[in-house]
Amino acid sequence: MNSTQYRNLLLHSILIFVLSFILNTTIHEGAHAVMAKITGLHPVLYHNYVSSSEGESASTLVKILTPAAGPLMSLLQGIIFLFFLRRRSQKSLITLFYLWMSVMGFINIGGYLMLTPLVPYGDTGKVFALLNTPQWLKWVIALGGLIGLIRMISSFTPDFENQVPGNIPDQNFVPGKLANVLIALPVLVGCVLTSLLSLPVPTFISIIYPATSPFIAFMIYGQLRGKGENLVGKAVYPDNISIPLVALTALAIVGSRLLVSGVAL
Repeated sequence: MNSTQYRNLLLHSILIFVLSFILNTTIHEGAHAVMAKITGLHPVLYHNYVSSSEGESASTLVKILTPAAGPLMSLLQGIIFLFFLRRRSQKSLITLFYLWMSVMGFINIGGYLMLTPLVPYGDTGKVFALLNTPQWLKWVIALGGLIGLIRMISSFTPDFENQVPGNIPDQNFVPGKLANVLIALPVLVGCVLTSLLSLPVPTFISIIYPATSPFIAFMIYGQLRGKGENLVGKAVYPDNISIPLVALTALAIVGSRLLVSGVAL
């Protein structure tokens, strides 16, 4: 790969990270909104939260189902995109998108389980509080979420390995540079961009999440760097900037900003 190809892959990686994050957040919040609507509430969907004026007067069942819908949808998202990812043998920008969508779905569900005893106003905090879950069990759930998330993210290492370009001449192979392009720089730059796109936020945790949660991917980064010359990729990427990817990311950003004012369902 020459410098232009590295630059283009880096740009594609950052765009896919930002696109995946926006879609991941919208899917999660959309699940809250749809469940609220189904259960008879009148929700307003925002870019990173859902509000409903009737929430306090709703039944206990509705109060459980509405916050539970988001994390459960994130889990389903992770599973579905993992299925798409591993069914497709030819690795490309599409599978890199599937990969980040799956990773972010599992980060969501794992993160919420970890926060259960710490953030009572979070999705899982609300659910387990309404279920009268004892505090010790909440900590067990949090520990299970942490262990499960670490194991799940670690399992994505071969998938990131497969996203390494497969057409690199031996003399141009730089595993550290490829790990930077596929993980480190997309996470670092992407977290800054997605944090800015998350503003304004309803709570402090709403800005901590985009700013820090994807850093768990650095577990994989270290393993990729450690592979050295044994890192053999399978992916084929376009030599030029993908206009459809740029357009989709731009549309996602515009859509997210339009939701800042809220959409009543």
